[in-house]
Amino acid sequence: MESSQNYSDSLNKISTRIPNALKMVDNKELKSTIFWLNQVLLVVSTIFGVYLAAKSGLEQVLKFDSYSKMEDNYYLHTSLYDKVNDNLENIKRYSLLLVQSPHTSELEYNKPTFEKYIWHTMQYLFTTLETPSIFLTQIRRFYSCAECVIEAALRRKMSARQASIELDQIADSIEQQTLPQLKTSALNLQQNDIIIGSLKDADNAN
Repeated sequence: MESSQNYSDSLNKISTRIPNALKMVDNKELKSTIFWLNQVLLVVSTIFGVYLAAKSGLEQVLKFDSYSKMEDNYYLHTSLYDKVNDNLENIKRYSLLLVQSPHTSELEYNKPTFEKYIWHTMQYLFTTLETPSIFLTQIRRFYSCAECVIEAALRRKMSARQASIELDQIADSIEQQTLPQLKTSALNLQQNDIIIGSLKDADNAN
C-alpha cells in the first residue's frame, strides 16, 4: 500500500510540473526558427526563379542567333546564285560568238567581264565558312576554267571552235549541278521555321 501511495504521489508531482514547464518555454526561439526558415526558402526560390529566367533568356538568344545565321546564309546563297547565273549567261553568249570564229579584235571587244563582287565580299563574311565547300569549290573552278579558256582563245593558243566547246562544257556543269544545288540549299534554309526577312526587315530597321 505504501508503494502505491508513493507511485501516486510521483504521478501527481509530474502532472503538476509539466504545465509549469510549458509555461516557462520561450516562444522567441520558435519564432526565430520559423523566420530563418522563411528566409532560406525565400532565397532558394529567388535563386531558382533567376535560374529559370536566365535559362529561358539564353535559349531565346541562341534561337535568335541560329535563325539569324540561317537568314544570313539564305541571303548569301541567293545572291551568289544570281551572280553566278548572270556570269553563266555571259559565257553562253561568248560561246556563241566563238562558234563564228570572229577576228581577235572582236573577241577582245566582247570578252565577258565576270562580276565577282559577291564572290570577293565572301572573303570577309563569317557565313562563308558555313557555306557547303562543294559550292565554293565548283564556283571557283568555274571562274578559273572559263577565264583560262577565254584567254587561250584570245591568244590563239586554242581555236575559237574548241574554246566554244569547252566553254559549253563548263557552262553545262555549273548550270546543271551547282546552281540547282545552291538554289535547293537556299530553299532548305527558308523552310526552317523562319520567315526570311523577319529579322532584318527594312521597314523595322528603325
